[in-house]
Amino acid sequence: MNAPVVVLHAPSEAGTAALLSAARIARGADARLVVVATTSGVDDDRSEEVEREVAVGQVTAVIGVPGGEVPWTLDLVRPGSDAAAMLVGAVEAHDPRLLVLGSRQRSPLGKMLLGRTLQRLLLEVSVPVLVVKAGRPLDDGNP
Repeated sequence: MNAPVVVLHAPSEAGTAALLSAARIARGADARLVVVATTSGVDDDRSEEVEREVAVGQVTAVIGVPGGEVPWTLDLVRPGSDAAAMLVGAVEAHDPRLLVLGSRQRSPLGKMLLGRTLQRLLLEVSVPVLVVKAGRPLDDGNP
């Protein structure tokens, strides 16, 4: 199998669009999908277990079970004092072919000034990044 496609997951319309798009790309490239999600940061094994179950349920509801049509795994990471650096490290650890992430619709000013974490990901991740708009996942006619 080829290098994986990594998607940052958030339980939102933008996160759903990113998951759908990343799954289509991974399927077309015969690559596995790695879903990176963050925990609440609570330092408790039981909390992390529950958060993992919730994230798996959310992803399964959008793209199917892990062993299904698109093989995927969940990388649940605990945020640190620098969330963007933690996300960059989590993405880079998988040596992906592509990073997919969602972005909500923004005002005209917001379109010019992306969120700080998104800016850092775009600048610091060493692989191509696909930003998918909320409600606008890639359709089957696109790559």
